[in-house]
Amino acid sequence: MSAQVSSAQWIASSTALPHDGDSVEFVLDGRKVPLDGTYKRQTFTSRWSGYDVQRVRTWRVVYAVPIA
Repeated sequence: MSAQVSSAQWIASSTALPHDGDSVEFVLDGRKVPLDGTYKRQTFTSRWSGYDVQRVRTWRVVYAVPIA
């Protein structure tokens, strides 16, 4: 069985935050390109670094959708 990656709508980090352990895409303040990562303990973590909630403008949960 294969999976397709799907994303929810973008959410402002000032409005809500993801659950600990969620896979997310997030956009830093002043940037346009989203980073892939994980949210845990008030930190958005990418492959390269961790970013405090205050530095993240928007985010969305990324999840796998099975392809039949």
